[in-house]
Amino acid sequence: MIELPLLQSIYAKTTIADRLIIGFAFLFLFWLYQLYWTNSKESSDYALIYVMNQAPIQVDLQHPQTVTVQGRLGESQIEVKTGEIRFISSPCHNKFCLHAGWLKTNGDFVACLPNQVSIELHNHRKDTKFDSVVY
Repeated sequence: MIELPLLQSIYAKTTIADRLIIGFAFLFLFWLYQLYWTNSKESSDYALIYVMNQAPIQVDLQHPQTVTVQGRLGESQIEVKTGEIRFISSPCHNKFCLHAGWLKTNGDFVACLPNQVSIELHNHRKDTKFDSVVY
């Protein structure tokens, strides 16, 4: 822990301008944190399901449903709840896509690479952090 005499020594060696610059720097860092890490939690309106060599399938996230798609290895089942989507079954070996759980936030992405099926969340207000998906 920093001792009080050390803080007093540092305070005595800084000018008012130094303290203002340090204060503005902390405020700027706090603003950047709020801008880039807390505002990225926007909900999504729809999901795009990419299946090998096919046009993307657009799924509305406001209507609960189960979607079955045929991938390279077999069928993958995808469950949609209000505002959320997830893989519920897939023929792949390690099942990483199932362990990803529910996708809820704009820009979230999950892929079942062996079966060549992926899901990406979007909304109509903002672009996502990915500009393309390539297998």
